Amino acid sequence: MTEYFRFVDNWTEEDLLTLPQGETEYFEYKSSKTPLDKLKDKISIAASAFWNSGGGIFIAGVNNSGKIDGGIPANVARQSIRDWVDQILASVEPVGSYSTKIISKETQNSLIQDNCVVLVVSFGASIIAPHMAYDKKYYVRAGTHSGPASHFLVEAIRGLRGLQKPMLRGLLKMHDEKSHIVELVILALNQPALNVELSFEPLPKIFSEHTAFGDKFPLHIPVIERNYPFRMDISMFPGGKQVFGDNPVRLKLNYQSVTGENFSEEQILDPSSNMPPMQSGKKTLDEIEDILKELTRHVKSIASKND
Repeated sequence: MTEYFRFVDNWTEEDLLTLPQGETEYFEYKSSKTPLDKLKDKISIAASAFWNSGGGIFIAGVNNSGKIDGGIPANVARQSIRDWVDQILASVEPVGSYSTKIISKETQNSLIQDNCVVLVVSFGASIIAPHMAYDKKYYVRAGTHSGPASHFLVEAIRGLRGLQKPMLRGLLKMHDEKSHIVELVILALNQPALNVELSFEPLPKIFSEHTAFGDKFPLHIPVIERNYPFRMDISMFPGGKQVFGDNPVRLKLNYQSVTGENFSEEQILDPSSNMPPMQSGKKTLDEIEDILKELTRHVKSIASKND
């Protein structure tokens, strides 16, 4: 169905001649003789059912065998058929991904009548289900029919939403191979995330103090998936004021799912709670840094006496 959804925009009358000979769980047909007020309801129900069931294609202007039978009017009152369909689908809550193709008469031998069209609406798989039709009911596709969903099934569909939405989480940790480096790791907990934009609010101190780095945000990351997390070295310190300044910062992520849905995540990055202090023997790096500062002052003191 993913392939159909992506390429339905390129369909022609020739593609209609290759439709399955009868409705399936992925194809629903409506005859050209269907009254427009009834067709309006059928489109809304089909949208709910297909979005709740993994996607599918609704075609009006063909008979039960998928054969063109004249077509439906190209306009409804003063609206184009495309605008009419968009208005119908806008009443479905929430609106999922769809693509509309209007196929009109292309040759003298066309089976589509003058001033008529075949309407093709392709519904993509939804990750924001369940979807409610015009009549405040939820539908699912069962075989060749769209029927009301039970309360249990609606709750089950709603429960899948969190599993289908890509979930990204940021983690501050010590580098696995460089013990003196703190890194930010962005993990994909389930589905891949595409076209990720990474930014901070406010920009961490270590970046804001260096214009060359600050101008690079937001970072654009093509894909983050479970086996390929995003990693970025932050500092040679374990975080704290050297990196973030006086206050924690907010990690902001904008991204897309594989079906093109847009999502955003926000997460507080606070080294004091997100990451334990780096250890070196029995002393933390903070303690080592204090010792180094004391040694530096001592060396400067000796040098000044020698002068």
